[in-house]
Amino acid sequence: MAGLVYSIDSSALIHAWHRIYRPKNFGFVWDGFDKLIAEGRFKSSIEVYNELQKKDDELFEWCKDRKGTMFVEIDDPTQAIVAKIMGAHPKLVDTVKGRSGADPFVIALAASTNPQMWVVTEEHPGKERIPDVCNAQNIDYCGVADLIEKEDWTS
Repeated sequence: MAGLVYSIDSSALIHAWHRIYRPKNFGFVWDGFDKLIAEGRFKSSIEVYNELQKKDDELFEWCKDRKGTMFVEIDDPTQAIVAKIMGAHPKLVDTVKGRSGADPFVIALAASTNPQMWVVTEEHPGKERIPDVCNAQNIDYCGVADLIEKEDWTS
């Protein structure tokens, strides 16, 4: 398996689908995601799937078609890393608003994989956001535009 391997967050999928890389005009991006999925290089935690299921929109339909190939169930190594992440970064998940519940699983999936995955997120550093935790855990991260550039997709 050549090339980088990615663990994508809900925010990146939502941002790409609804805001920046809408499938109607940027089909090559979604075709590229499908190619990466087929190569085993584009994955996400099942917790992202569960978050997206709440909206039940066209993006979720796209995800549902890829549930068996893109979304990874939580295993013991991932769960152990989630516990470590939450111990060190308890504010990563907003338990009051019920948001960001998949974030530690996206990071843990990246950390528990060999080679270590890049986390793909549209979050920016702040107080206990994905980039902050990735920096603290020495995990590389990027946005969707960065992924497109790394993969050299032009159209």
